[in-house]
Amino acid sequence: MTEAILLVGVYLVIDEIIERRDARRWRDVMSLGVRAMSTRAEAPAVIVRRAVDELSADGSPAGAVDYQEAVAQRADELADWLRADDSRARSFAQETRRSAARLEEAIIQWGPTLIEDPESAELLNLLPDIVESARSAADTIAPAAGWLDRARRTHEVDGTTSGLTDGDRQVFKNSLIDILRNADEFQRRVSARAAS
Repeated sequence: MTEAILLVGVYLVIDEIIERRDARRWRDVMSLGVRAMSTRAEAPAVIVRRAVDELSADGSPAGAVDYQEAVAQRADELADWLRADDSRARSFAQETRRSAARLEEAIIQWGPTLIEDPESAELLNLLPDIVESARSAADTIAPAAGWLDRARRTHEVDGTTSGLTDGDRQVFKNSLIDILRNADEFQRRVSARAAS
């Protein structure tokens, strides 16, 4: 009888050890997935920040920049500056589309795993908005490969220039603000989670 009780006790201890090891592995997998998503979620925001910095390089004071505020105040100027140079417009649009595609791939790869954890699922909910906003911003600046060049040549012939409508400008501004806000919120939640 005592041997049976001891044997049951040993099995319970072994089972607890296995459960703890599995839980630790699961946390490690979740942590890896969140880190992978974190780098991909930040990429579109880095592109927006870099564009704002390049636009502001002509005389803005050095120091901390509130990028959401800068975009809210200077989105029209930023759009005009990006579109003023074909290579700059193409580069911004290509990088932004590429970062959106990479984030989408990360969502597809890690989403099914991360959705199992409620905290990770909340993080995951921020990411599709970043993807959509990044694509929207890219399309506003350069809708398709080669579009800007063909459009310029056509308008140069008849002497007109193609500009953005007020609606396009609002979509661009909202897209950039959404990218920055959601990326910042994602990073804030990841940091808070790592601290706990």
